Amino acid sequence: MKNTAKQMFLLLAGLILCGPGLAATAQTAADPALLRSVQLRLAIDTVIRGDFTQTRQLAGVKKPLVADGSFVVEKTRGVLWRTLKPFPQTMRVTQGEILQKDGSRVLMTLRADQEPTVNAISRVLFSMFAGDLSALAEYFDYQGQLKGDTGWQLSFTPRDAGLRTVIAALSLEGDSVVRQVTLTSAAGDISRITFNHVVTAAVLSADERAQFDE
Repeated sequence: MKNTAKQMFLLLAGLILCGPGLAATAQTAADPALLRSVQLRLAIDTVIRGDFTQTRQLAGVKKPLVADGSFVVEKTRGVLWRTLKPFPQTMRVTQGEILQKDGSRVLMTLRADQEPTVNAISRVLFSMFAGDLSALAEYFDYQGQLKGDTGWQLSFTPRDAGLRTVIAALSLEGDSVVRQVTLTSAAGDISRITFNHVVTAAVLSADERAQFDE
């Protein structure tokens, strides 16, 4: 993929993780019971909303890049990722397409029929949002642990050659939703996304539906 697409993938990989003690003994990738246990702890509502803060530490650069915004996940339709600071932009991820906009101006469109990697991204995203964590095992080796009665932590290493050109390691932790994502790129950049004020709902608002449909 082009550099811009790779940068978007890093952001998307964080969105994969958006979804909604102490630790027990860590389990290995050979035991699918771990993913089933985490899946049971995830919220089953169709819509997830919240705010995010993303801190990205570039390799060789002292000062991190910080972005703030909000997100909406609709498990059957996709994701709206709205960056508010340092400048406003919107990214929409639906099945087979990734669209980035600045207001009404389209900055980038990636479609699965033009860029095969987009299909893999969409599949991973939708697998996560639908609560089908076992599907992630097609692309990642993993290990992790349950924490107390509600918490959990998972660490992923990409098995797919295409993903390894972008992601070196990925970890997420949460309870009924994902609360924090840490992503290390193949270039050594580290992105940490923290989710706040996360709530779940049964349906999208009228404004959210309009943004998915436009």
